[in-house]
Amino acid sequence: MKNNIWFIASCLLFFFAGYSLNNVAVSFPKYKVAVVDVTQIMEKSSAVKSLKSSQDKQMKELDTLISKAQNEIVNADSQEKAQQLETNYRKQIEAKKNAIDEEYSKKIVEITTNIRNEIASQAKKSDYNLVLPTGMVISGGEDITQNILTQIK
Repeated sequence: MKNNIWFIASCLLFFFAGYSLNNVAVSFPKYKVAVVDVTQIMEKSSAVKSLKSSQDKQMKELDTLISKAQNEIVNADSQEKAQQLETNYRKQIEAKKNAIDEEYSKKIVEITTNIRNEIASQAKKSDYNLVLPTGMVISGGEDITQNILTQIK
């Protein structure tokens, strides 16, 4: 009987201790969540627009080179000269395309790094615990897209 009383008393003690800890856990501050429309930021970024126009210009130059190569190959005097021209132009075009792709990749990584840094700095300034892209959030979170856009421009 004495063991039963101690057992019941200890169960009640653990129950109240657990209940109190639950109240403490519930009273902790909640996360402050922000959402960002990354696609909108990428579309409106002046750096991305500049990169796109630069790439378009380079692609036009590449198209001009391809047209020139086709004309010279078609108008070549002999089959041997045509094959030599084709080989030379193919190497030249491939090298130029690889250079364009490499430059684009480097710049896009740089731009996205700058955007991420700006998002992180805005989150830190406004004490956000979590920042998510709008595509991942069904509801909730404070939209800070416009703040980021003003800082990036």
